[in-house]
Amino acid sequence: MLRNFLYLNESTLNGYLSALENGLRTSADHRASKSNSISGKAGLGGVGAEGERLTGDEVNQSYTDTAEARFERFLAGVTEEPERADWIDIVNADDDLPEASRGSLLEFDCEIFVPQMIRALSRSSGIGSVMTTMGDLAPFMNALGKETPSLPSSDQLGALSAFSERFGDDLVVVGERDDTDWRVAGRLIASSIRDDEFDGAARVVGKVTQVLRAGEHKSLIAMPGMNLLSREQRRAQEKAGPKDGEEGNWLQGPALMLDILAVYR
Repeated sequence: MLRNFLYLNESTLNGYLSALENGLRTSADHRASKSNSISGKAGLGGVGAEGERLTGDEVNQSYTDTAEARFERFLAGVTEEPERADWIDIVNADDDLPEASRGSLLEFDCEIFVPQMIRALSRSSGIGSVMTTMGDLAPFMNALGKETPSLPSSDQLGALSAFSERFGDDLVVVGERDDTDWRVAGRLIASSIRDDEFDGAARVVGKVTQVLRAGEHKSLIAMPGMNLLSREQRRAQEKAGPKDGEEGNWLQGPALMLDILAVYR
């Protein structure tokens, strides 16, 4: 399969592959050779013994070891040694996913999406982008006079911008499919996002960080690393659970929280 990566955490990939291969290669050399034969007859008037001489050409080619090539070797390594990598080969989701535990590696073929609230809070595509646009428009709108709609004050714009700045450009993706109640979710680090058009069919590869059984839940907005709440605030919020109308911002069990390595099509 030729993979189109929407997300690939190269730092994590290098760490996994280094452990599998006892080191990390930076390049690879390939040597190819070809032979040509020259035949003829020795003697007078073309009468005599036949002979053949081989000539050879050798070509050396050096290849940079790309992230895509390293991912191919990573998948080959974990599928060849599943026990060493704690790799789960998902054949039937309802049978295989309950076997996952913290530290398990897996690949889930599913429909993925970024929750609307996560998009709305994003600095680059949500509140942050809107606040930047409104700030740019403010002098123009004020110059038009009283007949134009009023914009938030500079203090309000500043507060909303600061909130979005804390959230950053990281996203959260959720994966689900029709043949199982199990779902997966995880944070996507902005620097590793290659294409943010996540909605639709894709494959998610990651390491399990938490297992949510039926009836358990986890806030998608208050995930570690999103910089909105302290650890104590996150724990208190998850203990209280979702309020009415906020269910879409929570991951409901049965589900797996993942440290996502890759999302690809």
